[in-house]
Amino acid sequence: MGKQFSLISTAQTLWQSGLFAFTSRTLADLLNIDAVQAAHLLARMEAQGLVVKLERGKYLLLGLSPERTLSNPLFIGSQVLSPAYISFWSALHFYGFTEQVPQTVFVATTRRKSNLAFQGVNLFFVTIPSYQMFGYQREMHGDLPIVIADKAKAILDSLQRPQYAGGLSEVAKSLSNALADLDLLTLITYANQMRNLSLGSRLGYLLGVLGVTVEGLEVSRGPVNLDPEKPRHGVFDSRWRVYANLPLQSLFPQGIG
Repeated sequence: MGKQFSLISTAQTLWQSGLFAFTSRTLADLLNIDAVQAAHLLARMEAQGLVVKLERGKYLLLGLSPERTLSNPLFIGSQVLSPAYISFWSALHFYGFTEQVPQTVFVATTRRKSNLAFQGVNLFFVTIPSYQMFGYQREMHGDLPIVIADKAKAILDSLQRPQYAGGLSEVAKSLSNALADLDLLTLITYANQMRNLSLGSRLGYLLGVLGVTVEGLEVSRGPVNLDPEKPRHGVFDSRWRVYANLPLQSLFPQGIG
């Protein structure tokens, strides 16, 4: 007869090991049991509401407080795959840079991953190059650990791909709101590390509009649309090589300064 395990103690072991999301193979290795025993144990734990299947082959640990886990979409988004981190609109809202609440959790990852709907949570995975996999950290959110972009990286990810952050106007507003919390040297260093000169031009232009003096920012040699999702038109800023194809009042409706 195989080993017998208490369902509660197994859940506690997973929690203490930091295995909030895991596979049946991980559980088998942790408890030193075979695959059949692990499958039976997981079936019992799922029936008792201690775990839930996240996707094929992967389970999410619920423990004794399933509502705490299932009501925390940023935690769920942090557990699906690795390396990955919460960013874009989700991170902007987490830091209070925007009051707009996204209905989707945006996750940056170097891996290609299909979007996932789980327990009412929509997860959207944005593939980024490996050299942009930096500038994230572990935070606690609702007493659960999440992996999320730091403040500077959240701004830059969003400015690089504003379609995942509510659009360029929402990103510009977030940058304005974030200025007091951002270290300018870190922001510029990160921007250069992104290896996207168009991003550097957009950042430099927006910071200039906000009255921030910028030095050392690498920018595009050719013309760049401020909003990459809109046609090229508007006033051309020769310093930053940017066509301001959105009016300032749509970027900063509350005014500047």
